[in-house]
Parts: sequence; C-alpha cells; structure tokens
Amino acid sequence: MYPIIVYMKKFVLQLSFLLSVIVSNAQENSVYPNGENVRPASNKAWGVLFSYGAINFNGDIKQYDFGTATQENGDFDELRYAYNVGIRRTFIDGVIELSFSKGEMAGLKRYVGDEGDDDIVHSRDEIYDPYNNFDGNGEKFQNKFIEFNASYLYPLKELNTYFTDFDVSVKAGLGMNIFTSQKQDLYTDEHIYSYGYDDDVNGNDKNSWSNAPRTSTLSIGLVGEYGISKELNLIFESTYKTSMDDAWDATLVGNNDSYYYFGIGIAYDVFDY
Repeated sequence: MYPIIVYMKKFVLQLSFLLSVIVSNAQENSVYPNGENVRPASNKAWGVLFSYGAINFNGDIKQYDFGTATQENGDFDELRYAYNVGIRRTFIDGVIELSFSKGEMAGLKRYVGDEGDDDIVHSRDEIYDPYNNFDGNGEKFQNKFIEFNASYLYPLKELNTYFTDFDVSVKAGLGMNIFTSQKQDLYTDEHIYSYGYDDDVNGNDKNSWSNAPRTSTLSIGLVGEYGISKELNLIFESTYKTSMDDAWDATLVGNNDSYYYFGIGIAYDVFDY
C-alpha cells in the first residue's frame, strides 16, 4: 500500500507542475488581448469535467484536527486520493454539475506516545469496539467509496471582474456516498470492526457496491476556473463534504464524519445548445 501512496503523491506533484507550465504558457499567449481581460463565458454550453485530488478525512479516527498523520511501522498514511468525472450545463447565472467520484479515506489514532514526544496521545474513553477485538495502543481505518453528486456553481461576479481569464464560484451540492470501511489495530493489523461486510466481527465477505452501506452527503466549497481557451478550463477545487451519519470510519461514537477534497482538473465545453 505504501509504495502506491508514494507513487500517487509523485503523480499529483508532476501533474500540478505540468498544469502550471500550461497556465504560464497560456498567459503568455492569451486568446484574450489586453483590453478584453474578461473571458466571455458561454451561457448555453454542455461540457465534461475530470479532476483528481487529495482526500483529508475528518472524524473519530483522526490523529490531528486538520493535518494528516503517517505510521512508519506498517506504512500507513491518512492522506488518500479520489478522482471525479462528470457532465455540466452552463447557464447565464451558474453551472449545474452531475458527477461520479471514486476514492479512499483513511485515518489513524494513537493512544500511547514516547515520553517527551510532541505528538498527540488520545484518550481511550471513546473507543468503539462492540466485539471486544481491541486491546492495543492505536487504531486505523481504511474506507473505499464511490459517490454520485449533483452540484450548483454560483459565480462570484463582482470578484471575477478583478481577474484576467479566471473565474471563482461557490459550489454547493447533494450526493449519495456508497462505501465499505474496515478498522484495524494500528500496530498489529488485527481486525477490530468493519462496516459494509457480511461478517463484521472478523472483517470477512466485503459487500458489493450494490449491497454496501450508503449515506447522503452535503457539500460546500470554492472552484476556480482558468480559461486556457474558449472551450477548455483548468479547474482548482476545494470542497468540504459531510455525511449524514458517523460510519465512514467504522466508529459510531461522535459527530457525523466529513472530508475535504482538494482537486485539480479540466472542464471542456463540448457544444453549445
């Protein structure tokens, strides 16, 4: 698992560098000459989109409030990734998106620490272990999910007048998240509890997507779009999504789970209608 995570991190960095080069070149050869610095947005376009980015989980099994943690013993990293594909319809006052996402979430929590270590040591008061499988010093979980979303992007028109070839929108949406999640001992990998498995006592027989647990989601965020050409936009997205329950980390003891998505991608207007 760890080599895959390292590879994905390198891929994101390389993709970000490549897109930065494209943006820089586009600025030097802008299709919008000086004096026409506001990109004329289509108000009747159908398009497609693709983005790829990082998932930062927020819930019960989480070492830090916002930052991500790693466990060298076992090669486990909280930072995971997802991709998003979809279609979009542009109107005069915004954009409607219908999209599909697939990715992972992960988290860890330590209950012991070295003396003098600055790392956080969590209390054992809220350990969720209904089958008494856990007697260790730390927990971790891994969640695999697919997600269907419907979103509306509302452009911040007054703000956008200050930019050249760049638009910022508020994004809000509803979704359906389908997932499986398994929680294990952080140090020994022994099974603790699972959600989306027929045998949740032992973590066996994972459900198919058609039978897996599902939950509704709400999302809010910001999307920036840089116009490379009239039809092609470079997308930067930062979105916060919250679940309607507390099961993403297979730990049902706190508030509803949520995650942050930080993505980069493209949107292409296929035709106007």
